[in-house]
Amino acid sequence: MRPEKRGVLELFERSQRYVIPLYQRRYVWTQEKQWEPLWNDIRLRAEAETDHRQRVKPHFLGAVVLAKLRTFGRELEAFDVIDGQQRLTTFQLFLAAFRDVARELDLHVLDQPLRRVTVNDGLLSQDLERFKVWPTRFDQPGFHRVLDRVTGDPIEEEVQEARRAFRFTPNTMAAYAYFIQTLRSWLSQDSDPARRAEALFNALRRHLQVVTIELEEDDDPQVIFETLNARGEPLQPADLVRNHVFSDAARRRESVHTLFDQYWAPFDEDGSLWQTNESRGRLIRPQLAWFLTAFLTVKLEEDITDNVIFDAFKRWWSSRGPDASTESGLKELLRYAQAYQQLLESPPSSRLGVLHRRLKVMDISTLTPLLLFLLTDTGLAAPQLDLLLDDLESFVIRRFALGLGSKNYNLLFVRLLRELRQLPEESDLRDYVMNFLSRGVGDSVRWPGDSEWRDALLTAPLYKKVRPRGVAMLLEAIDLHLTTGKQESLLIAGPLSVEHVLPQRWTQWPDPVAPDGIPDARAWRNTLLHTIGNLTLTTQKLNTSLSNAPYEKKRGELAQQSRLRLNTLFQTQMQWDEQVIQQRSLDLADILIQIWHGPAGLAQPVESAPAVVDVPDTLTAVAELQESLVRRPIPDFWVEAGSAGDGLLLFSNHWGTRSVRYHIELVEDDAQVEWLKVSLRDTFSDGAPQKPHVQAALARLALSFQQTFGHDRTQVTPTELSVWLPDTADATTLRRALERLVILTRPALEQAAAQTRNREERDLDRMINHINPSLPDSLYFMVADIGTEKKWRRLTDAEWPSQVHYELELRGSDILLHLHDELPEGTQKSLLGSAWDDMVLAAQADQPGADLTAGVRPSGIRWLTLSPSADVTGELQSLSELNNRLQQLMTTTRSKITSALATESGS
Repeated sequence: MRPEKRGVLELFERSQRYVIPLYQRRYVWTQEKQWEPLWNDIRLRAEAETDHRQRVKPHFLGAVVLAKLRTFGRELEAFDVIDGQQRLTTFQLFLAAFRDVARELDLHVLDQPLRRVTVNDGLLSQDLERFKVWPTRFDQPGFHRVLDRVTGDPIEEEVQEARRAFRFTPNTMAAYAYFIQTLRSWLSQDSDPARRAEALFNALRRHLQVVTIELEEDDDPQVIFETLNARGEPLQPADLVRNHVFSDAARRRESVHTLFDQYWAPFDEDGSLWQTNESRGRLIRPQLAWFLTAFLTVKLEEDITDNVIFDAFKRWWSSRGPDASTESGLKELLRYAQAYQQLLESPPSSRLGVLHRRLKVMDISTLTPLLLFLLTDTGLAAPQLDLLLDDLESFVIRRFALGLGSKNYNLLFVRLLRELRQLPEESDLRDYVMNFLSRGVGDSVRWPGDSEWRDALLTAPLYKKVRPRGVAMLLEAIDLHLTTGKQESLLIAGPLSVEHVLPQRWTQWPDPVAPDGIPDARAWRNTLLHTIGNLTLTTQKLNTSLSNAPYEKKRGELAQQSRLRLNTLFQTQMQWDEQVIQQRSLDLADILIQIWHGPAGLAQPVESAPAVVDVPDTLTAVAELQESLVRRPIPDFWVEAGSAGDGLLLFSNHWGTRSVRYHIELVEDDAQVEWLKVSLRDTFSDGAPQKPHVQAALARLALSFQQTFGHDRTQVTPTELSVWLPDTADATTLRRALERLVILTRPALEQAAAQTRNREERDLDRMINHINPSLPDSLYFMVADIGTEKKWRRLTDAEWPSQVHYELELRGSDILLHLHDELPEGTQKSLLGSAWDDMVLAAQADQPGADLTAGVRPSGIRWLTLSPSADVTGELQSLSELNNRLQQLMTTTRSKITSALATESGS
């Protein structure tokens, strides 16, 4: 390798080309992560150049790894970009923006220099050689348009409009739009834009540097690429796989362009199935990544997880043998990809389509590798395959409805796949699968029998256990089963709403009358409320209109409006009570047993004793959390009940306002499903000075917030970050979610608050930021002291009453340290008083030469004040002295205070 240090402009001053291989990933840098930091690095050096500083420290912008390409005749010298393509592309987009702004401002002196670094001049063998950087095929149109921009081309307007409409725009154009707007604003801020522009040009030439590493013949580009891939924007597994495949093809002298166009290009097309994101649990990945996971699980017969896709792919690729061609590997990949696409896009009425839809409802993806194997490698005819899919679906749905869990499915189905692959060709696959699944013992793998299945359907609160989507899946299956040749076959195309016939809020209905042996009629009703016998399907609009209406109204509407076979019952059922619910549960359970059969050869089915399930009361959980927060508060926050009585509010005293708050409340979504929402809200009015700072903080927090809690259960708006939890969550879960939200968001809010503070408050912040890292865990500054014109901050221990605290005060240019006892008269004050004089003497002895005074005010407040002689205008040395004095004061007094206050609780 031949490394060389170059300025940014030096990279492009010669007539040569940097060619990004077509199989490299596309341009993915973004404003927040890369464009803004890059611009700040450039701007600081340009401003230093403008100020004519004698020495401007050069700044290193990263490395670029190149491999020289063979050229012929009049072709320009060219290099393959092994690593650094994002950086090189960005430099060219920045220089194009600089060129165009300079033209706008009539800075003609820069016309030729900027043209020289954005266009190759002279005798060219082909037109595209004029581009100094040539990106991948998907980035070429936008890049071409930017580098060749003509006057009047509305690139900026198109980018802005696309963002407003949430429409795709090429990232190359978005980067150009950002840089041209930023440069236009920065250059126009100077009364002499030409001076600034020249300084910027000189900074790019002299002070902003890149290391280029040119590979020699013996260097392996692929090894170097994989070593360096984590720099910049991390590569996705599919990027690494693509690079590995086509680097291998290039080494074999195979036609890279032909292979890419014929086999891989569809995977990278915008808007294709493969680029569509899908969430599984908390992970959101393109379908291509999920497909590769399933494909490699089949090929290697082991559970492949998201973080090992690339290593697993290399193992499979090399296992094909040294003579296997790239094309044969890509053909095999494409064969499985077609089966994967068949699974995802099968007609909703087909057997495979129904199974896929139901697996999505249950959030089960671990069956996908086994399904791929059945679709590609078994040669099963459609009728045989459908029967086998029936068996698999029956297994997972019975377990799903009983809440038996799916966490071991990955290992179970990989083992089944491995055993099926080893069977002789003449084996009956369906018979083997039935026996394999029926042998399971233990809750993680067993297949529930008919008796257990029926009992659970009769007594379990299904609506709470499997959530509304799961209930809707079961009820849709019943409706389909009830449809005979005498009725129209209706395909339920959109999601329907689950309706409680006896409403969840049934206080307007007649009180229940329990049969003999049931001591609590209300508990009995609440148990039956969420069983399948009390549930049906309606449209969302009909569900909303029915709400908590009496049965007479509900019956008439359901009989008249619904076209579902499931709801024909309401044409003749004249009353609705617990006995009717129980009978309907029994009827529907028998139908579900017919739809999803049990295990094979189970002579003695596992029995399950019916039980009354205690469904947690959501409001009780919120009340318990409030009580918990009163006993164990989150430092610096205070809590109160929500105004409607169904939630609680947590206020941050950092703001000295109620306009930013944490909130826990019970809400309903559009499908009338209840959730517990834990949120951070900005309720500042639009004219408040804090508003823009808080909005910017929430926008910055959005991505890390979604990554922390998972995209599937979060919601982000300009004024709110919220986490949606099941309404069965207990107080411990709520507290954990609230604390994580506070920990994640609090620093950004503090920073936003600081931007509206005066000089004295900022000085206090600076001191506290210096002291905070050295404080023990239980000590915290009371942020209730933050507010207009306040010049002090209290420091207390979580084990003490807040009336006992240290205090940091800014008085002119002096800093004072206090220890205050502001307790009301009582036992604690007396106990602390007995230790106070000894503490004062000990503090005076420990800090000789310090200005330390103490006394008692007429109000009964005891005080001790230490003047450390630290000037607030000083920097680290005086702040360190202040911190040392505080630590010494706490060492002398803190254990004595804790011991004195603990005496009362001990007695």
